[in-house]
Amino acid sequence: MTLKVFFNLIRYKNYIKNFIIFLPLFLNNTSWSVLSYINLIGPVIFFSLLASSIYIINDIRDLDLDKKHIEKKHRPIPSGKISIKSARWISCALGLISLLYFIIFSNTKTLTFVLVYFVLNILYSYYLKKIKYVDLLIISSGFIIRIFIGSIISNVILSNFLLLQILFFSIFILICKRRENYFSYSSSINSVYSIKELNILSKLFLILNILNYFIYIFEDARFTYSLSIEFSFIIFSFLIFRYYINTMKNINFDPISIFFGDKYLVIFSGFYLLNFIFGFYGYY
Repeated sequence: MTLKVFFNLIRYKNYIKNFIIFLPLFLNNTSWSVLSYINLIGPVIFFSLLASSIYIINDIRDLDLDKKHIEKKHRPIPSGKISIKSARWISCALGLISLLYFIIFSNTKTLTFVLVYFVLNILYSYYLKKIKYVDLLIISSGFIIRIFIGSIISNVILSNFLLLQILFFSIFILICKRRENYFSYSSSINSVYSIKELNILSKLFLILNILNYFIYIFEDARFTYSLSIEFSFIIFSFLIFRYYINTMKNINFDPISIFFGDKYLVIFSGFYLLNFIFGFYGYY
């Protein structure tokens, strides 16, 4: 097995999702310090290994289905580049290493959230994946768990706005991925969702994302009273509409690929970050 096959097996590109653990600290201007960020590096790395362990389990469970998918059939397991037995050993090793890290080095609350994430995703892979709406809630809960882990380690209190925004946004992305299934398989598949239903849900959560963000503009507890919040709302609205339009083209994608494959999404995300930093430090 080559390193390329190994890195594709653990889906290293998805590790960007785990940077959300840094978000509570990043959003708290009283906690910015090098040491605070260093304290989060270990949890981010080992949570990523735990996620990889679950990705491998999920790939093994979906082997027959992935062989019919235009893109997923090239993954290491369905393509036969690695045996199922080897994949299982790697999954067990990554999961064990990760869990041991959190047992030894984390507090009880952090460990509890890690174990909840692990158990929920195991149940998802084996039993809950085909239950309508439950599948969306299970995966989106993973992002909420990441946020709480970052919050606990950084000792930062989370706002209701942030939790709702993460929840709405993750469900929106998941619905878009469910739509992609209809256009990426070489043969028809049985889905618990109809394409009409997914189109309605994608529009609904597009609206909920924008509405929740818009309400935050008028919150007394917003993190800054500069115009950067209003500007960020405009940029965010453009970004999510752009992403939505791209998914409606029915092009094969995963969330990370569609983001980096669109120069406007990348450029305006940079504008969003700069606007946030300038507003955070009170430059306008």
